[in-house]
Amino acid sequence: MTQNPRDAFSPSRRTILKTAGLGVGAGMLPFGASFAQALAKPARHRRYNASSKMGAHMLKSYAKAIRAMLALPPEDPRNWYRHAMVHTLDCPHGNWWLLPWHRGYLGWFEQICRELSGDPHFALPYWDWTAEQKVPSGMFDDVLDPNHPAYIPNARDFEHRLKTALVNSDYWTLPDGVFNRNTRYGQLLIRKFRFADDIMFDIVGDPSGPLFYEQSHARGIRREQPALSAATIDAVSTSTILAALAAPDFQTFGSLKSANHHTMAGFSIIEGRPHNSIHRCVGSHDCNFMDAEGFMTNFLSPVDPIFFLHHANLDRLWDVWTRKQQLLGLPVVPSGVELRTDLPDEQKSAEEKNTDYYRWAREPMLFFVDSEGRQVTKTRAEDYLWTSAFSYDYEPGSGEEVVRQAGGQPRPRAAARRVYAGKVQNRQVRGPQPASATVQLPASVAGQAGTAGATLVANVTLNFSEMTHDAFVVILNGPDDPSHVEPGSPFYLATISMIGGHGTCGALSYALPLGEKLSQAGMAQAMTADGSLRLRVLPLHAMMGHPGMGSDNPVELLAVNVETY
Repeated sequence: MTQNPRDAFSPSRRTILKTAGLGVGAGMLPFGASFAQALAKPARHRRYNASSKMGAHMLKSYAKAIRAMLALPPEDPRNWYRHAMVHTLDCPHGNWWLLPWHRGYLGWFEQICRELSGDPHFALPYWDWTAEQKVPSGMFDDVLDPNHPAYIPNARDFEHRLKTALVNSDYWTLPDGVFNRNTRYGQLLIRKFRFADDIMFDIVGDPSGPLFYEQSHARGIRREQPALSAATIDAVSTSTILAALAAPDFQTFGSLKSANHHTMAGFSIIEGRPHNSIHRCVGSHDCNFMDAEGFMTNFLSPVDPIFFLHHANLDRLWDVWTRKQQLLGLPVVPSGVELRTDLPDEQKSAEEKNTDYYRWAREPMLFFVDSEGRQVTKTRAEDYLWTSAFSYDYEPGSGEEVVRQAGGQPRPRAAARRVYAGKVQNRQVRGPQPASATVQLPASVAGQAGTAGATLVANVTLNFSEMTHDAFVVILNGPDDPSHVEPGSPFYLATISMIGGHGTCGALSYALPLGEKLSQAGMAQAMTADGSLRLRVLPLHAMMGHPGMGSDNPVELLAVNVETY
């Protein structure tokens, strides 16, 4: 029998209310009774695994909605490409607004799909890439594959069809004739989009790599070879997901804070590993991470319908983490929420305005539209903190066990976080020559690898001298010649990959889980002769025997440390 979408998780949200107690330590109390009522109220919609029976049913409605959106005139903000361009214009990556922005983007998109598919029960299915390490077979059917002829076939046609609508959109207006950064135009200027021609240049004209992919290169993974690569499987593994879900606070789970949602600062485990790797895998030839071949590699990625299944799974994991935190009485939002009030800004105290929560919650998100194509009124990050914003929940999937385990545990004391700074020996990453660093760890800390309740993370900071779209490999100890270290080996710590039209630039940090790798290697192999860890970073193309590929400018290894919590 199909499970009723209204059936609660085990433990249920109502149980979470009772056990978590909505204590201030959990960051709940300031939301008051209205939040408690929203949490206890059964969700109206359930998002199913795409490969389940109900998920297959939802994919049929999804295809109907996509066909309808592809057929809409480009003047309609719900047009498939106009809607995808919202991601190009406004999406955050490498900062702590990734999760709320995408929850809002998916939630409003889901409502558009309900309206245009004629299915009032539609809910976005999710792709549980940890359990299903290949693209779901249904995503190669009909318009669920962006190589279908219903899509715009080439860049010239795209510009011809979309440019006028973009020029005539309301993006370029100033309300009351006064410039304000918290307007659509103000937000576009932060990204250096002065007018429609700038956007079109990025999408179809940039000689360093446009965002539009012509058919038959709209998706890199093919029906004939749908499996994820070994490097991607490593990035979405159960051990990686559990390490991400062990994060004790929002910033550790949801990526680093930055000046605004247009600026990158660093990648948490959940963003830097599964999120980026799935984007890069699906958008490169046969998931090789090197040959870009598909929209999923860049900021026009929502053209590929699999984008929404990928981000639904990321959103599901955020919900899993949130429920785990609630049961343990741990924070679910940035610090300072206990000072939150509903007072007008001019009446708020300086103390409240100086909190992380205040700055995070008020970040503007101005480009979403509803099922009728109208600009929405929920325009701040805090509007998308809870799944109750769109009244949905998830069919349980990978990672759900942390909620069950948390339900049977006493509330922990605040985790004692320790950071062990490393020493960089060779800074430059160029060709086959790796950058390298060592970190001295106490034997007691290294001995925690792979044990329950202990999380070890390597934080690697790279400085990119120019916009680059290369991928890099981080090697944990291992042989002096790393060229034969394969993904899945305990010495292959991680692949660092980026998404975006122009890759990335500047100093960025990447959180890479260590525990499982150290445990696999065994302490004798994992540590060098002096008892330290050695980390090396080199380009993926050099590892693959193609040293002439990639950017000519070196990447600098700025810092390495190991963190425990």
